[in-house]
Amino acid sequence: MFLIEIAYPRDTLTEEDRRALAGDVCEVLVGAQEGVAEETMRRARAMTHVGFRALDSWTTGDGPWAPGAAPPLWITLTVPEAWRSEMSRTAIGAVRRGVRRLDHAHDWQRATGDLWINVTGIADGSIGMDGKPSTADEVVGHMTERFRANFDPDDAEVAEGVVIDPMCGMHVRLGPHALVLEHDGRTVGFCAAACRTAYAREHGLPVPA
Repeated sequence: MFLIEIAYPRDTLTEEDRRALAGDVCEVLVGAQEGVAEETMRRARAMTHVGFRALDSWTTGDGPWAPGAAPPLWITLTVPEAWRSEMSRTAIGAVRRGVRRLDHAHDWQRATGDLWINVTGIADGSIGMDGKPSTADEVVGHMTERFRANFDPDDAEVAEGVVIDPMCGMHVRLGPHALVLEHDGRTVGFCAAACRTAYAREHGLPVPA
């Protein structure tokens, strides 16, 4: 679940600009990735939305913004609060790379302070997935439903020291910093705390702090 709103001064981004920026952001956040189950990514793409909001006026502390340079952008990413601290750096970087490609295409030199990318977290019960109050665990469950329906850990073929996240299908290398749980005598690895938490609650295991 990524809900991305990009505010910009009206008439500064063309339709082509908007399509290119949205495509670049989505490619980095939810594009095909090696070692990730396509069933999960297909759902993740369907649950990612990018919208643009043109503002009729734009004023900074120095006064009204004047055309002629890279247009300022105010970008808000909305995610479940349980995900926010873990994934903010990655999400901000993904959006920043998309903006840099846009600036490069126009030969824009962006001034410091003209790009803001803020990540907002929504608390459990205030996430309105499909119009119903939902939790972060339910978002993960819906995103990974198709993968989990067909996953059998005994049939998984992976390299030595690698396990498959049973929630989303991502390949996880075990090590001192890996996110793991012990379940039924098996070490289970996870790509992110959100997957580990959802798995623990689903199986009645203690949720790691």
